[in-house]
Amino acid sequence: MYLLIAADIFPPESGGPATYCVTLANELVKKGYKVIVVSLNPNSDKTKLNGSEVFAVKSRFKPLRYWQYYKLLLKHGRDADIIYAMGPVNAGYPALRAAKKLGKKFVVKVVGDYAWEQGQVLGLVKDSIDDFQKKQYGGKIGGLQKIEKKVVRAADLVITPSDYLKNMVIGWGASEGKVKKIYNAVQLPLDVKPVAKPAGERWIVSVGRLVPWKNVEFIMKAIKELGWSDLKLKVIGDGPERIRLEQIRIEHNLGEVVEFLGNLPHDSALQYMAAADLVALDSGYEGLSHVLLEARFLGRPAIASRVGGNPEVIREEDHLFTWRAVVELRKAIEVIINRPVEGMPAEFATFFSFGKMVEDTKKALSEVCVN
Repeated sequence: MYLLIAADIFPPESGGPATYCVTLANELVKKGYKVIVVSLNPNSDKTKLNGSEVFAVKSRFKPLRYWQYYKLLLKHGRDADIIYAMGPVNAGYPALRAAKKLGKKFVVKVVGDYAWEQGQVLGLVKDSIDDFQKKQYGGKIGGLQKIEKKVVRAADLVITPSDYLKNMVIGWGASEGKVKKIYNAVQLPLDVKPVAKPAGERWIVSVGRLVPWKNVEFIMKAIKELGWSDLKLKVIGDGPERIRLEQIRIEHNLGEVVEFLGNLPHDSALQYMAAADLVALDSGYEGLSHVLLEARFLGRPAIASRVGGNPEVIREEDHLFTWRAVVELRKAIEVIINRPVEGMPAEFATFFSFGKMVEDTKKALSEVCVN
């Protein structure tokens, strides 16, 4: 099979979507697929894959960049059996147009609601993601909503990484029979060495892009309320919220407690997580969190907000808390951080193994070609 992957976020950019593209391409090549990647990131052509070629746009000027992207999809999609877009908007809409023009099968992966995310970042949307699904906005955000719905309704297959997102996409009007949940998975080195931690300190580690819905400030407030002198918060990641969060650190006299480490290489982030006494995520929305998966595979205790796909990873009810509820978050920290570490749940690898993800994806793509 010849697969063209239409990528939005791709190395050298970091994060789960970028990692997914690379690992999936490499594994499918091992299984006999021919895979090429067309990327919106102008720096992607420096990325080396094992047996796949990467073609990237050259322009950084947005309108020209999307035109170049569409032309690359047309050029390299002529011989493809399937065009597989990583997202319904930036990658998905140009890829859908190219697939229709070329008469190719079109598959899209949906890992979130891009319209809601953009509305949050721009300050145009105050609704929770669930409330957002019940409304049709106007302007830019409404336009993004319409694109998402158009793309998933036209797709031959929509892949989501959680039941939560599967139900969301069906709510956008996608045919239920064409939406398939395939859990994300992670591949970790076997020898992740924890970063050195000062004696007498306990660490909570939070990893993620610093955007409004990640709610790092509530973890900070919970730690402030606990008032334990040995408890420290290590925040890994960067983003538009960082300046505001650093100001909150000053206002709450948490200068010696909270450390912002910025973006770290993936291996370094894993080393901090491996040293954590607790990994905490108070997100208002997650499709399926790679951070939670990594924490569980590392055998570290993790707590998370009871939203999105989090309950599909954190199945223990007492490890979950209400989003932005500082009292519940504080209690979860207090209870879980004082328990003996139990390691990775026995059934975890069954649900989220890397081999299962690749096999399920391969099967789903093959079925698209047959139908």
